[in-house]
Amino acid sequence: MWGVLIAVFVGIWILQLYLSWGQVKHYQKTVRKMSDRSSGYLGTGSMKRKLGIGNVVIIVADESGKIIDSKVMKGVTVFAKFTEFHELKDRYIQDIEPNQFDDVSLSIKAAIENIQAQMEKNLLEHKEA
Repeated sequence: MWGVLIAVFVGIWILQLYLSWGQVKHYQKTVRKMSDRSSGYLGTGSMKRKLGIGNVVIIVADESGKIIDSKVMKGVTVFAKFTEFHELKDRYIQDIEPNQFDDVSLSIKAAIENIQAQMEKNLLEHKEA
């Protein structure tokens, strides 16, 4: 009896590892695809909860700060996938108030901060050159 329970537990654990690995590969593929541009900035933000729905936001902006692509992944399980986040497209990062997006506000804020840091770094590098 115990042997069967242990075998089932190990089987479930291996399945969880495999599905988690698949989700990481999906994340990497999405980031790679979104960053495959000749210019611009990519920012990511995530919010993890111990209980409840977590989320990840990926934003791609051009040199002027206009968002040209954005995706969001929300979910509790490893079956969550990225979907288009149309609410951000064609807006400028300077004009976005993250608090208007209740469930993903912290992730959007972090992604925008990543982009702004890259823009500032790029500006400093150009001034030094």
